[in-house]
Amino acid sequence: GDDDELGLDAGSGPVGCESSFRVIDRDLPRTFPQLAFFHRGGPLETELRDVLEAYVLFRPDVGYVQGMNWLAALLLLHMDSASAFSALANLMHSRGLVALYAMDLRVLRLRFETFDRLFRDKLPELHEHLTSLGVPHDAYLLGWMLTLFASALPLDVVGRVWDNYLVVGESFLYRTALGLLRWRSPRLLGMGFEEAMEDLTQAHRYAVEEDELFECIRAVSLSPRHYHKAVQEAAALAGGPP
Repeated sequence: GDDDELGLDAGSGPVGCESSFRVIDRDLPRTFPQLAFFHRGGPLETELRDVLEAYVLFRPDVGYVQGMNWLAALLLLHMDSASAFSALANLMHSRGLVALYAMDLRVLRLRFETFDRLFRDKLPELHEHLTSLGVPHDAYLLGWMLTLFASALPLDVVGRVWDNYLVVGESFLYRTALGLLRWRSPRLLGMGFEEAMEDLTQAHRYAVEEDELFECIRAVSLSPRHYHKAVQEAAALAGGPP
């Protein structure tokens, strides 16, 4: 299926060193499939495998989780493998992604509750529609966040999202998700459950233009005060500090 092509299988979580390498091998050709750089025999196949295996050995307690392949691959498109490994390790740990990849249920719930509050506030009509259909946020949001949108957006757009994320922080991921939903909302509002689920989990088919998406992101203004209020309210529900 298309989810398999993206390398984001349902229910994927961290796996031990022994099986990590097998999963990495399987995921390599499913990483940026349109490029073929990471396919068997591709120019960056070996480098991607080396970076991911090095991370498993660096953090065996985390291991390899599907989604890491997208992060490492995007880094490899801009730097050599040694630099990409360092960047991946820093990205995972300085940005708190490691807790997401560890599938920490409290952290996941905090992210989803925060998103739900922002979604309800910023796009109430679409929020009400998807809620009435029973479309769960985690069906699409987890994949978007784990790969920092690398699996969902065209390469040139992803680069700009990452630039903003690295400067602004996690709040920009929520704005990007809301911007993408705002851009897609005219179609989503006319869909039933199955159509909406397929549409949201196949965002890589959208081919959204960079200017279109960023216009929608700008329209979803999110002040630090509003963002932190949503995080605090979500933390009260998730249990524990944000």
